[in-house]
Amino acid sequence: MAQRSSQRTKKRDKKAPIYSVVDLETTGTNVNHGDRIIQIGCVLVQDGKIINHFETKINPREKIPRSIVQLTGIEDKDVRKAPLFEDVAGTIYSLLAGTTFVAHNVNFDFPFLNAELERAGYPSLSIPAIDTVTLSQILLPTAKSFRLRDLTSSLHIEHDHPHSAVSDAEATAELLNDLLKKVQALPTLTLEKLSQLKLNLPQQTAGVFDAELQQRHQSPRPLSEELYVSHGIVLHKSRPITATGKREAYKYPSTKKAKEKIYRDTLKLRSIQAKMMNSIYNNYTHDEPKNMIVEAGTGVGKTLGYLFPLSYAAYPNKKIVISTATNVLQQQIIDTSIAQLNKVLPFKMNSVIIKGNHHYLDLARFVHSLSVIEDSKLVQLLKAKILVWLLSTQTGDLDELNLNSQQSPYFTEIRHQGIRTLNSANAFYHDDFLVRREKRLHQADIIITNHAYLVAHAQELGDGTRRPYLVIDEAQHLSESILKRSRRTFNFQRLRTAVHVMSNLVNNGSDRNLTDIFAEQALGSYNVELLRGDLNAVEEAVDLFQQALYRQFMANSTGNPDNELIEQPLRNDQVMEVLDIGGPIMMKLEQALSSVQLHFSALSHLFTSQSDRWLLSDRYLMSQFQSQLAKLTEADQTLNEFGETLQQQGDAAAFWITIRQSTEQSTLQLSGGLLETTHYLTKNVYPYFAQPLFVGATLFTSARSQYLYNQLDLDRNNTLTRRFASPFDYQHNAKLLIAEDAPVPSAQNNIDYIKYLSNTIYRLTKNARYQTMILFNSLVMIEQVYSQLRETDLFDQRDILAQGITGNRDKILKQFSSGQNSILLGASSFWEGIDLPSSALELLIITRLPFDSPDEIMNRAHNKLLQQQGKNPFYHSELPKATMRLRQGIGRLLRTEEDRGIAIVLDPRLKTRRYGQTILNSLPADLPVSAQKTGELITTTQTFLMDNGNEKVK
Repeated sequence: MAQRSSQRTKKRDKKAPIYSVVDLETTGTNVNHGDRIIQIGCVLVQDGKIINHFETKINPREKIPRSIVQLTGIEDKDVRKAPLFEDVAGTIYSLLAGTTFVAHNVNFDFPFLNAELERAGYPSLSIPAIDTVTLSQILLPTAKSFRLRDLTSSLHIEHDHPHSAVSDAEATAELLNDLLKKVQALPTLTLEKLSQLKLNLPQQTAGVFDAELQQRHQSPRPLSEELYVSHGIVLHKSRPITATGKREAYKYPSTKKAKEKIYRDTLKLRSIQAKMMNSIYNNYTHDEPKNMIVEAGTGVGKTLGYLFPLSYAAYPNKKIVISTATNVLQQQIIDTSIAQLNKVLPFKMNSVIIKGNHHYLDLARFVHSLSVIEDSKLVQLLKAKILVWLLSTQTGDLDELNLNSQQSPYFTEIRHQGIRTLNSANAFYHDDFLVRREKRLHQADIIITNHAYLVAHAQELGDGTRRPYLVIDEAQHLSESILKRSRRTFNFQRLRTAVHVMSNLVNNGSDRNLTDIFAEQALGSYNVELLRGDLNAVEEAVDLFQQALYRQFMANSTGNPDNELIEQPLRNDQVMEVLDIGGPIMMKLEQALSSVQLHFSALSHLFTSQSDRWLLSDRYLMSQFQSQLAKLTEADQTLNEFGETLQQQGDAAAFWITIRQSTEQSTLQLSGGLLETTHYLTKNVYPYFAQPLFVGATLFTSARSQYLYNQLDLDRNNTLTRRFASPFDYQHNAKLLIAEDAPVPSAQNNIDYIKYLSNTIYRLTKNARYQTMILFNSLVMIEQVYSQLRETDLFDQRDILAQGITGNRDKILKQFSSGQNSILLGASSFWEGIDLPSSALELLIITRLPFDSPDEIMNRAHNKLLQQQGKNPFYHSELPKATMRLRQGIGRLLRTEEDRGIAIVLDPRLKTRRYGQTILNSLPADLPVSAQKTGELITTTQTFLMDNGNEKVK
């Protein structure tokens, strides 16, 4: 039963509306195709209190599919003696009549139940119905998942039996009570904005907001003290960084006893972490500190391990800049590690996260967008969600919304373009989230950024005089960020789409556009007319550019021209010829783009100087044109960067064109970028900071390898290196098995290899309930294995999640992390950065050694470059990268001291090739490794996991 720990004692208002919260378990999802109800649970709620329950199993008079048995636990024998739906239809109809129907996905439960009532001879229920999924998406804007199980967990609602109808109904009832309280807490202005959106939500869900707004007009409510109103929008006040009186230096607690005194009962002191802290503090307080690399295995506590000593070294006069690989890790550092740090330090370290501008909401642009009534249900929902989110966010960081839909064109309209694009006369200038962030940035002691931002803004983050401390966390990804930043794509189709949208905004048409806005102003009309000609000129220049590239492609083409996808390398001198700024193609394109910018700038000046006369929708139209112009400017910048790369580092760069062909049209794009970092870090990053500290759990590929030093542009002789092994007991809690009789992966035996993988995965997982992650090198191979597993009965026993098939990375990771019987098939993004402690992951299967594809165009170019430099591409690049990835993959297995798990590599090369021993030597020294035949390997796995003390193997 779902319940809350605190019991309500308020007397129930018997005149309040009654909500009937219903959940159905069915034999399938389509009642019109003969699917039937097998269980119904109903909870009646009034004034926040559960006043009645109804629950019964129902005999569907058909066999229950195995997948439904697995999901619900309801078998044929459980419903054999249960009533037919016709026997309980009258009770259900009278119970629900006069109530408001509520379900978690109401567009499934409500129509399904009504169809069953009609089949039993009753009329459809003509009562209002509301959906708790949609309400949750709006009222809980930062929730990571909207599955009932995940929502109840985050809201601390007990929900012991998911997919049991009565348990789900009770949990949904508690969720409904929470959501209704949140509606009642919304400011009146926010309710009015939600109402003005004319939300098209499932059934009568939107009526929840309208009803509360009507009530609010009768009984007004004061605005919460933590909120304020700016130009009709309710926002959360920005919490200022706390000042800590007199700032003075503190003595570093170097001994174990001194650290324990500071830690008190707040944190557990780990001896290996204390050694790491001391080694860092000693280096950075030395008269001549060195660059420092610290490899700290899982469980050492590396983040606190560097934050603690550097805080003592920096406070009170220096800043610490921390750069990590992803935005998710940035948030983890501030939410967990810095929170822990400030609990034990005798002084306060203020911190701020800084990301690229596009991560932040442009408040003015968002408010402008509210004036447009949307047909798109997704955009409507996003607007409502953001309106509620503004009541809690202090950062405006769109990542807080945990959205998978940030590719929506709507986000292009509301993303921030940077402080430089703001006008201080803008109504929301002082509320702007980047303006707020800049204030916090100057006050912060610790700045947390990501590698991509660091390499682009090192001078801005650093200080050539005071030189902040720089920590590169997950340092193995730093050079990769430079290469990724240098690699751009000029997409002709994207550019044409932008020009088309802009043309519609200046051409005569039925919809209001810039022509209508400036119709009564001679100067404005003149510039609009000039823009029409400018956009035609841009389109012509783009066509010429594409034709020139296509001629180069035809001259170099070696592949099959009928292929759906063609990737063709180009010689750098050919690209240089096309991109020559003095040549006819680039000159025409640059002139056309400059004219667009010039004439729109004149319009913007005119528009701004008469700001009082425009409608909100006029501002939105100007904003739309500006958003599309930004795409043109970005494309132009890409071409200029290509030119600079060719001139300055042409030998270390590669370019290619991609052609996608279909029956309707072909699209072409030009891509290119650097193959090596070529001293970028030494020239453009390191000079602005003190000697950098590089940290990570898996940095080295071998004791003698030069790979990491080359990647980080470091002199090995002037770099201090410390390695701290994981304290976890690999000898007793983990095992690595290698399938010595597995086929060696190759293009020639692909069919047999896929069959082997599918069969082995099936045998390893069919009679077990262990959380299993299977790592692949490509999405194509996931598809092939998934389709073969689909033909087995494994899907009836296990919850199978496949990247690119059942969902994207974020979606299936959320499902897997909260699962108990799941199998996840994932590609490259799952090899690292995944934290699945305890029983969230117990069996890890690695299908093949994680070498890069030698046919991938940039890998071919890089290997060619290394050969020209007299280096062996395999030992200089391919093997170190594969070794690091395998270390990272196996690092997913043990995340806490209590964890237990087994890793299986279905690639015999780890045992049979000489380089296999090099890879094995990089793994934890006490990890037991055994090469076995596949049949023996399966038995060993089941025995090892059975020894865990629970019955997860049937």
